[in-house]
Amino acid sequence: MYRRIFSGVIDQGKTQSFLAAMREARDHQQDRGIRARTSIWGAMTGQTNGVLIISDFNTMNDLERFTEMAAQDSNFAVVRRAVRSEMVFEASDVSIHRLSYHSEGLISSEDATAPRRYMRVLAGDVQPGRHHQFVMAISEALEYQKAHGIDATTSVWSSVTGPTAGISLVAEFDSFSELERFDELSQKDSEFGKLRRAARATMVFLTSEVDLYRNLL
Repeated sequence: MYRRIFSGVIDQGKTQSFLAAMREARDHQQDRGIRARTSIWGAMTGQTNGVLIISDFNTMNDLERFTEMAAQDSNFAVVRRAVRSEMVFEASDVSIHRLSYHSEGLISSEDATAPRRYMRVLAGDVQPGRHHQFVMAISEALEYQKAHGIDATTSVWSSVTGPTAGISLVAEFDSFSELERFDELSQKDSEFGKLRRAARATMVFLTSEVDLYRNLL
């Protein structure tokens, strides 16, 4: 499964028109048989008018078909320009990621990436030769939080573009209170803290900050 991420900033007062343009773009690609789930996330930390446009594809072939349509379909180009006209871009680069781990196992992109309401993202790099250790440590931490009643969908995405050791650890929650319960468990439960430190020990962090987003579409 592959994820295409484009980040930018919405111009002031253009959130509604931006989302309308995104719906039109999504419908256009679906009508032409491009199988993907597209979601829009608004930043809650940092620059709060920042957005992520995330499209998830079951296969690289689906992603390549999307890229080909974007390059050759003039109608789709018009629709996508309407989206971009509502944004101020952070960068013109698109990042591609591959799903390395999912808390629900191997399921389709429609199920695996069905967005919840809030998303917590921690980015970093896996230390060379320690990817297996990282996945095992993440699995143990997730089993512990699940046993303590934390309802979350967790996935790990490995970079395909840019530094290939890069990963994003993504946790999604249906309510902000559930996210707060996760943070409370992280801070007060020593055993959970130990398990999370074991996962972090296999990583080199790009930042110590966690990015929070809310689902817009």
